[in-house]
Parts: sequence; structure tokens; C-alpha cells
Amino acid sequence: MEATALRLGEAITQALTLRGAACAALSGGTTPEPAYRKLAARGLDWRRVTFALVDERFVPVEHEASNEAMLRAALKPALDHGAALVPMVAPALTHEAAAARADALYAPLEIDIALMGMGGDAHTASWFPGTLGDALDPENPRSVIAATAPGAAGSAARLTLTLAKLSRARRLLLLIAGEDKRAVLEAAMHASPNTAPVAALFNLGAPLEILWAA
Repeated sequence: MEATALRLGEAITQALTLRGAACAALSGGTTPEPAYRKLAARGLDWRRVTFALVDERFVPVEHEASNEAMLRAALKPALDHGAALVPMVAPALTHEAAAARADALYAPLEIDIALMGMGGDAHTASWFPGTLGDALDPENPRSVIAATAPGAAGSAARLTLTLAKLSRARRLLLLIAGEDKRAVLEAAMHASPNTAPVAALFNLGAPLEILWAA
């Protein structure tokens, strides 16, 4: 978690120096939350920093499964000091309409670093085996699309960044924890993205660093 917070902070600081603004796309789940709290405790110029989501469950922000809610809690010190968090889900919209709205908000964002996670089925973002649709199309003009993953935790209906959008990130981190997920990741290194979507991260233009905690 310390290493993750350090790398996120380094990427943000570098972007602030080079272009005067920074954007970090962050994943939900329980694994990265301590890293986000450590990041938010850093004394960065948060007024010039934007946080985005890698993916989101199609649930209200008040729902216990909301990634946005977790991020707002973990990043509260940074947000209190001026950082922005761009939501994916908007109230009173259909799944597809919410995705279209999020796509319009996310298209202009220049992602300096994206923190990815991985599930036990080798999914990353909301790219699930058997339900990929256009998510991994490198020519997809969309930044955010609607996805449906029956049986997925929290909500089957999801919003997710596309592979095309993530391929333009300046840097990628993949954070996993536990021996079981390490074994899944090692198997994915020899698998197709269609069966192990995390494998799609291995051949993107952005540099990928993998961080693992026992």
C-alpha cells in the first residue's frame, strides 16, 4: 500500500510539473483503499488534481457497493483541499444514458496514471470473461461504456473505461493481494484476454507495473 501510494503520488507530481494538472483513474474494491488513504494524506497541490473511476457499479452513490462512495471516503482529505472526483453514475438516468453522460465527461480527461485491480476470475475494470462486448476494441471511440456482468459483486450493471481509453494513459499500475490472485495473474500471462481480460493490460502502449502484497 505504501508503494502504491508512492507511485500514485509520483505520477501526480510529475504531471503537475509537466502540464500543470494531473488525473488519476482509480479502481474500487477493498484492496486499494488503504493506499488511497495514504495518498490523500500527502501534501500535494490537490486543487490541480482530478480523480476518475476505472469502473463503477450502476448503483446510487449512497449504496454500499458504490466505488465512488469508497473513493470519496478514502480521499476525503484531498477532496477537502480542492481535488475533484468525476463520477460515472448520475441519478435518474438509465444504464445506457449514464454511460453516455460519463463518456462525455471522461473523453477530455488525460489520464496520467490508472490503478487497476483484478478479480479471482481474472477480470479487471468491468471487463468480465464472456461479457466483453466492445470493451477491448482498440478502435472503440468511447471512453466509457455500459457493461453487464451477471453474478458480479455489487451489481451486474456496470460502467467501465474502455481498453482504448486506458491505452492512452501515461502509466498503469496493477495491484493485487494474496497467493490465489498471484496464481490467477500468472496463468493470465499465458491466456487470451477473452478468457482472462486482465491479459489485455500486458500489451498496451502505457507502461504497466504490477504490485503484489501477500
